[in-house]
Amino acid sequence: MLESLSSKAILTKVKAMTGRMLGDEDYEQLMHLDSVAACAAYLKGQPEYAKVLRDVQETQIHRGALEALLQKTLFDQFIRLERYAGRSNRFFRDSYTAKLEIRCIGNCIRLFNSGSPNAFLQSVPGYIVPYLSMDVSALNNAHDYPALLEALRRTPYLKVLEPLGLGTEEAVSLPVAEHALYQYYYRYVSGMIDRQFRGSTRRELQNIFTAQAQLQDIQAVFRLKSFFGGSREEIERILLNIPGPLPRRLMRAILDAPDGDGVLALLAGSRYRKYFDGGRFVYIENSTGLIRHDLAKRYLTFSQNPAAAFAAFLVLREIEIENLMAIIEGARYRLGASEIRPLLIRGSA
Repeated sequence: MLESLSSKAILTKVKAMTGRMLGDEDYEQLMHLDSVAACAAYLKGQPEYAKVLRDVQETQIHRGALEALLQKTLFDQFIRLERYAGRSNRFFRDSYTAKLEIRCIGNCIRLFNSGSPNAFLQSVPGYIVPYLSMDVSALNNAHDYPALLEALRRTPYLKVLEPLGLGTEEAVSLPVAEHALYQYYYRYVSGMIDRQFRGSTRRELQNIFTAQAQLQDIQAVFRLKSFFGGSREEIERILLNIPGPLPRRLMRAILDAPDGDGVLALLAGSRYRKYFDGGRFVYIENSTGLIRHDLAKRYLTFSQNPAAAFAAFLVLREIEIENLMAIIEGARYRLGASEIRPLLIRGSA
């Protein structure tokens, strides 16, 4: 079991990697840069990004290429840490790979919906291909939904997507497909945690992973009730509905709220009030992102379970990459620091 991880080794590694993450001063300096090239030059001087950006010509790199390289730093860190889990312990490898595979499938659907199916192969980073359970060449040749299903024939995703009956004459509904895939993902990960862990490690891992699904549901309910309306039954169909650390009573009340303001009022009256009160709330993804950040930060700081520390660290690094993408996009469009700052997830005050 993963409880047999060398606590001292992996906790030491995680702490060292956490110390190399960007701080508030780095974010402030990056937000005041006025181009993608300037952002690349700054990150080139940061320990965790220096290696992957070493051969980059800052004046030549475009936003998409820079973001792809930043994503590679997260993958590289995952591989370095995953080695400490032992070859027989597959949880982190399997859960991380499943997320990569779901992103690949979503990207495949997006490309053939847009009429650019043969661009798929170019969109898949070569370094992840050996870790995937699917045939990347077959996905590249999947120009419609039946071909996609055939490409996924020997994967668990066939059973997820086949019952949806999508893609007859019209374009495949990407949101419908992604909903089914991510619902599978969270159930799959939760099941692995229950089978492979015990005690506080199981509880902490479940909280870290399932909270992310619940926060996605809060975002979906708020946006639908704020901008699109829809009945309770219609909204329930698009929810992941994964039990987690947020109380079921609160989740049910949010679903029954009359509108977006009602959702915010319920959240502002809950134990998560500091993320949703009038003085703090900016937009829904910011507030749910802060909860996601602070939950991971708490486990990384206080947990003595190496598996929980590993999982929490990955969440924080994902958030760091999301922040950098927001800054780079802001620099591309010459946004000021005051416009970029509310977009970042930097932890609660």
